[in-house]
Amino acid sequence: MKPAQSQLREVVDVQLGITLRGADSSRHHPDGTHQLLRIGDLSDDGLLRISEPNLIKLDDVTARRSGLRAGEVLLAARGTRMTAAVFDGGISAVAGSQFLVLRPHGGVLLPAYLRWFLNLPSTQDNLNARARGSYVRSLSSRALGELEIPLPSLPRQRAIAELHELGLREKQLMQSLAEQRATLINHSILRFLSA
Repeated sequence: MKPAQSQLREVVDVQLGITLRGADSSRHHPDGTHQLLRIGDLSDDGLLRISEPNLIKLDDVTARRSGLRAGEVLLAARGTRMTAAVFDGGISAVAGSQFLVLRPHGGVLLPAYLRWFLNLPSTQDNLNARARGSYVRSLSSRALGELEIPLPSLPRQRAIAELHELGLREKQLMQSLAEQRATLINHSILRFLSA
């Protein structure tokens, strides 16, 4: 049986990432309260990988309004790559203005399933077609909200998300194996040359 479909705006709340004012507002502050997440912190596979700290200071009101919560999905909404990732809540963080922050409605949509769906090549093509701008492409929350998403049962969503995670893990292991194999071959060649 084919799962029900819904427009994304019916099953998620969307807000724009934080907009910081002033030339130095996004620079690293040693006494900062929150990590500022940027598009560069998002891998092509939809994983958040913070390469270097970029802490910013936020007042309590802004932190409550813009601070990320576990289970929110970040979607890169500017540029050519509109990758999505799930925020795990492991650190105090805010998403930069290049992101749309999606909060799935509980009991209807799982964050990991939403990430899988948004990162599908067909969905990426659809998102890119909805983006506007000639120099820097930008996806509006309204255009995103009109996107249709299949909604299987929560157990099926969970199974899909787990299968996707296994595929990502396999890909990482294969990349690591290829890198180690290349290192071993290069060491063998160097030993051969010095013999």
